[in-house]
Amino acid sequence: MLESRLVHTSLMGSSLTAKVVGGCLQGAVLYPLLWNLVFDRLWAVTNDIGFSTFGYADNIVKIVHGKFALTVREIMQEALNMVVKWAVKEGLNISQNKTAIVPFTNGKKIEGLGPLILHSKELKILDEVKYLGVILDSKLNWNPHLQKIIRKAQTTFAVVRSICGKKWGLRPNMVYWLYTRVIRPSIFHDALVWWYKVMQKTTKIQSGRIQRMACLDIMGAIKSTPTAAMEVLLNLTPLDLLIMAEARVALYRLHILKQPAAPKTVEGLLSIWKNVGDPILACGRTTLLHFIIIPKHLMSLQTEIIGETKTRCSLRML
Repeated sequence: MLESRLVHTSLMGSSLTAKVVGGCLQGAVLYPLLWNLVFDRLWAVTNDIGFSTFGYADNIVKIVHGKFALTVREIMQEALNMVVKWAVKEGLNISQNKTAIVPFTNGKKIEGLGPLILHSKELKILDEVKYLGVILDSKLNWNPHLQKIIRKAQTTFAVVRSICGKKWGLRPNMVYWLYTRVIRPSIFHDALVWWYKVMQKTTKIQSGRIQRMACLDIMGAIKSTPTAAMEVLLNLTPLDLLIMAEARVALYRLHILKQPAAPKTVEGLLSIWKNVGDPILACGRTTLLHFIIIPKHLMSLQTEIIGETKTRCSLRML
């Protein structure tokens, strides 16, 4: 991909210049296009044969379905052999340390799925794998991913507490900005995949604890202050509702792009479209969606649809 390019480096008075014979410049604009031209050949060959191949940059996923463990192992081994041949032909190398085999099944016995060989070495069968920032466990219950999110949020809040107090450190508006613009978006990462986890009562409690920590850090309130009261004062929507809304927005984006998908994928997306939240996406693009948490016996909400692009909402206190 590169021609007539030289790399120069120097260290402690010594220098070295070498000619680049392969690869692309780090961060080059042309790099994604050149890589796609190479990877498309693998994608085309494997999908034509029947292997489900997906990729993002240089992260490749191969999925094999089957009812019998021995049959699944044979198909996956054939797929691995094909990937190795493609890599050798293109002058690339598949890292064994970065290759993971995860069986997604509700069964307790996985005998017969191994061994799988890559470069004459046996690959270990793992219970979970991290792909594009999401932890996929063998049962797809998303518990490891949720625990990672909670630990990361707790660590971040511990750092925030160490640099601010009730009368010193970061101002409340800065802590509010950190939570709403840094911490909370990291929680929403790939919510389209695991959104239904927040429908469980235990997950709602755990997500509520994250937002409670944020509210206490922002307001400097005493520990006995109700979470709902702080959310009203700070105009913060419960985290589980925001995760579901984020999944719905992602689904809407896919719907607009009209990406072709397999029948099973379409069925899954339609179930999300049906179950995630109310039909808020029927409103026009100029509609302002604003969540207000007030006890039902204290308010009366009226909504009026004006044309196709505007919605007028009025809130009357009783």
